Amino acid sequence: MSKPKLWMTIPVTTAVLLALAGCGGQDTKPSSVDNMSPAAGEQAQSGSGGADFSNGTKDSGTDTTETTGTEGSAGSGTSNSETGSNDQTQQSANDVIKDIRSQLKMKNASLPTSFPLEKGKHLTAAITSNTSDAFHINFYSTDQSVAVNDASLTASGSKVPVLASYEVKTYKDPNSTDIFPETDLKDIPEDMTVDLGHDIKGVAEGAAGSQYLTWTEGRWTLQIRSVSQDNMNNPGIAKRMVEYLESHTLPAPKDKGFVNVQYPSGGKSVNVTISWQDGKQIHQLQTEQVPLEALGMVVSVK
Repeated sequence: MSKPKLWMTIPVTTAVLLALAGCGGQDTKPSSVDNMSPAAGEQAQSGSGGADFSNGTKDSGTDTTETTGTEGSAGSGTSNSETGSNDQTQQSANDVIKDIRSQLKMKNASLPTSFPLEKGKHLTAAITSNTSDAFHINFYSTDQSVAVNDASLTASGSKVPVLASYEVKTYKDPNSTDIFPETDLKDIPEDMTVDLGHDIKGVAEGAAGSQYLTWTEGRWTLQIRSVSQDNMNNPGIAKRMVEYLESHTLPAPKDKGFVNVQYPSGGKSVNVTISWQDGKQIHQLQTEQVPLEALGMVVSVK
């Protein structure tokens, strides 16, 4: 029996066949998102212009999402003193990545190289699995410099906040996984079509108390899911993601890639999973950072 098209049934665990290009435009500047402060979510409000952006910053698990009702709060610059601090933070982060590479058993492993650290925070990591064909790493944001694989990071009851996890697995048949949805956005009904800008169209659907917005860019499928009663502005979030990817390039997957943005009830937090296939390997980053920061970490993978 043939599988239903995505705009008829919400994708869960099927394969995807997409066009033949990587996602996003050419990078014209370093892939750092340290100075970005996009929203954890947008909620539709009258007079907001369809865009509520907050700083979306989290500290030790505490949600500090604020609704500003304006779009302009998403991309402010930094002072000279902040820039100097960020340079030092990035240098420290580079040392962490270098240390991780030296310990990984997989040859020529790709890793994120830029992270959305708050001013004064430090990057560290714990390698939780490490073989020649697979590895898993948790990245952390700490108040002080902590060595990679320090026991305090994985100790029982540890409250060190996980910034993101990143893993690479090698499969005999990557197509056998249930990571990637089947996507067919041809012949979308007009009343379900959403214009996301830059000649990109998305499809909006509702099912089982949730609202979905799905679109494709090259070989990538991108989807936002939120709870219907939260009245999240999924199109506003999607447009910011599309705009970001016009100047930042995601890895070009061999066959398929999937950006899955999930807003739990209330819309005050977000779970982002970004997966892509590279030969027989599948790369996956998971984070509770806001979508643009999640994209920024994946853009920096090298």
